[in-house]
Amino acid sequence: MLNIIGGSYVENCIDPSYRELYGSGLRAAAALSQKDFEITFYSLISAELKDLAELKSKTFGYQCNYRTISNTIEFDYYHPLALPEIFNYDKSSPIQQFIISEYGDFLCYGMLEANFVFNGNYVVYDPQNLKSFKETGSKAKHLAIILNKKEAIHFASTKSDDLSIIGNEILHTENAEVVVIKNGVKGAFVIDREGIYEVPVFATNHVWPIGSGDIFSAIFAWQWIIERKSAKNAAIFASKMTANFCQSIQLPIRKSIDPLLPREIKKGINKVYLAGPFFTVSERWLINEIRSILIDFGNNVFSPYHDVGIVDSKKQRSESIKIAKQDLDAITQCDSILAIVSGLDAGTLFEVGFAKAINKRVIILAQNVNINDLTMLIGTECEITDDLSTAIYMASW
Repeated sequence: MLNIIGGSYVENCIDPSYRELYGSGLRAAAALSQKDFEITFYSLISAELKDLAELKSKTFGYQCNYRTISNTIEFDYYHPLALPEIFNYDKSSPIQQFIISEYGDFLCYGMLEANFVFNGNYVVYDPQNLKSFKETGSKAKHLAIILNKKEAIHFASTKSDDLSIIGNEILHTENAEVVVIKNGVKGAFVIDREGIYEVPVFATNHVWPIGSGDIFSAIFAWQWIIERKSAKNAAIFASKMTANFCQSIQLPIRKSIDPLLPREIKKGINKVYLAGPFFTVSERWLINEIRSILIDFGNNVFSPYHDVGIVDSKKQRSESIKIAKQDLDAITQCDSILAIVSGLDAGTLFEVGFAKAINKRVIILAQNVNINDLTMLIGTECEITDDLSTAIYMASW
């Protein structure tokens, strides 16, 4: 049996349109359901949504143990990589404390509104609320902690940005057997008492990021706790299954899936040239949003709007020559170009053609574009998607 503790939250996204009741814990319970072990899920839910939550448990086939609260927390995303707005959550309200008396194996996600205290055998802890395992008051005989890079840096006292050093510190301060640090598009590090291992990411042609971290932790728990796989092998399998989820958004997770190949992890900093029109407020907002996310993903980004600027109409000819040289030099030095071709801006299409002429990798974000207008881009093997998240991941790989 596996006990799962975590949030049951409403998730909304504007583009692409999406509305579901999941959250970390409920998603994990659904992902690991219909396997050869039983699941008991502990969470909180409002009276209004309790019937839906219990219907999900019956549909997927796991036991649920809900505490009732007045309002279910909601996360609203403008797009899947945007920082969400959180509703029905008051930071000033005291966190509710619950005690689980049963001893057993646990997958535990940090929650905003509650803290469950338990005594576990094998425990996988994913601290999504920036609370360390020691702070929860729970105990584990065998503990694995799964963090993303930002969480790992938050918990470590060292000033080093070396994830192996950070992971080793957390391994000892938390008295854990395993620490896994997810490093976004660069895969993950597994740190245990025998060594440090790199885990690759796997190639997909579509990326749905909402809940992907939840899935990684759930699959790792399945393999490490139930199947008793090594931490390294559990993490590799979790990476592959997470990639399948990002591509299909299908639950529960199945072992029999289409084979995926690992991507080569680039050494050094990836240089991305961000091409696209920036002549209106909406165009500049999109360029700024994509640039911010690319930088957050660890890329070195050259953006003509940010790094060169807009042509002074009074000096059109002289400034155009200067700007064109700077932009083309930047394309020559980049690893890849991410081009927004919605609107078929002449300058952007020229940059794409120049990049292909010098054998650069080109990723195209094409929304609301006639397929016939993409003939040359398709014919020159540009990587084309109409999905913002997918385009950003492609450019970062």
